[in-house]
Amino acid sequence: MKARKIAAGLMLLSGVTHVSQLLVYGSEVSVVGASVFGLIYFVIGLFLLGKSKGALWAGAIIPSVGGILGVYRFFYLQTNPFSVFHVAIDLIVVPLCVYLLWKKD
Repeated sequence: MKARKIAAGLMLLSGVTHVSQLLVYGSEVSVVGASVFGLIYFVIGLFLLGKSKGALWAGAIIPSVGGILGVYRFFYLQTNPFSVFHVAIDLIVVPLCVYLLWKKD
């Protein structure tokens, strides 16, 4: 259960910081896209606070895609510390969710 709470907390934090980029960088297309991911991450974080197996699947799959897009954004669109932070969170959350799915609570 502790791993699930860590994953939930990180997804909630990531969700908030994704959206906060709008305050720092404005409404550039890549920032708006990242903010949409942030809203999705926040919802996944809320569901991870419960016992939903679907939330574990979402926590394993969506941040995998987001991490890939974050690396692309960092190297090709906008080099920024948010991208590094968010990919680092994805690198923690995805394995935690996969572990919890494999463990079968």
